[in-house]
Amino acid sequence: MVYIRRMIWYIASRLVLLCVLLGMLVCGFFMCMNLANVYIVLDEGLQKRVEVCLTREDAESLNKYFHSDFLNADPALISAFDGTSAYEDYTISDFEYELTVESLWSWPWDDYATCTVVERVPSITGRVISSRADALPEDPPSWTGGRYNITLVNDGSNWKIIGMQQTAELLESDESNEEGLLEEGLVE
Repeated sequence: MVYIRRMIWYIASRLVLLCVLLGMLVCGFFMCMNLANVYIVLDEGLQKRVEVCLTREDAESLNKYFHSDFLNADPALISAFDGTSAYEDYTISDFEYELTVESLWSWPWDDYATCTVVERVPSITGRVISSRADALPEDPPSWTGGRYNITLVNDGSNWKIIGMQQTAELLESDESNEEGLLEEGLVE
């Protein structure tokens, strides 16, 4: 009887250990899958947002990356289409985009993710439209990048950016330092 009890206890303890190990592996897999999907949405979505703000073209493609509530309230997109954008009088042909993800977290059982990113546009190539050539500089103004706290939500099949709070402004500058960044401070 003692031997049977020891054998059952041995088998049960190994099964519990195996179940815990498998649970950790499954949890890690889904966590990595969520983080990879979120990273792709962040990178492609924020770059597309900058492109739409600079060129005012293909705005409908933002629906793949952003929740409609965010798109209706984003000040950069609103200024791009209401005529108050600094790039309104420029034809933008190209730009360089950099996104640095500082932190990113999503539990496998949650439908939301949070992250902190730094967005920069070190160079913008374009020219002023001919009707405004006398009143404006030839080169487009620098983009005001920044550090953002971003919240994403999973709507069942896709991750979408639902919130984006700027915590610091990063101004591109030719004279400031080697990286070209001037940190202006916290924006509240």
